[in-house]
Amino acid sequence: MPYQVKEASLRVTDQAFEDIRNYNPSGADDFTLGLICVMLDAVSREYERLRSTYEKRTVADEAWACRNLLELCVFVKWMLQSDANAKRLAADVAIDGTELFESMKKWMEYQTPGIKLPEMDETLRLANERRTSEGTLGERHLEVSVLADTVGMTEDYKHSMKLCSKLLHQTAWSIIHRDQYDGEYAAFPVMLFESGSRYGLDAFNTITEYLRNVP
Repeated sequence: MPYQVKEASLRVTDQAFEDIRNYNPSGADDFTLGLICVMLDAVSREYERLRSTYEKRTVADEAWACRNLLELCVFVKWMLQSDANAKRLAADVAIDGTELFESMKKWMEYQTPGIKLPEMDETLRLANERRTSEGTLGERHLEVSVLADTVGMTEDYKHSMKLCSKLLHQTAWSIIHRDQYDGEYAAFPVMLFESGSRYGLDAFNTITEYLRNVP
């Protein structure tokens, strides 16, 4: 196969992400360290997915992992710019949760007109209560494309999202040429693996650099 990641590069990358998995961050306040640990866990999880799907040549799943690693890198860079950004990212949990359960409720009501959903109503009430206390009621979730501009990753976001979206969504190409990644198209798995790995390592390097410079 003309396109593949060299075995030596795979070993080096695997070891780098093993170091991330075993990394124990310290030196910042508990709130920031909590967010950092969550991000490190997510980076490790998505790399495992990226590695597995690269081996299997399941390109759509690999595109998801690459895209997720890009977004994690953007989130890490943005949240570590300021304490306000870190708190806003944490507050996005309630915003995302509200949007998630609202969409589920509307879907269920569409499927079953007249259905009563008291538990979901209570979940939404509590979420909105939390959003009120955090001052985010009425705000939308964070847009990664906007954050990418803020942290200087505009081009990475634009190009990666364009390719990943093409590979993820059902198109005439994906339907007719399902999993036929031979010839020049064999470059796709390699590009996704190398890009996704780079984003994950960039996120980790951003974290370690931040912790080195915490006052």
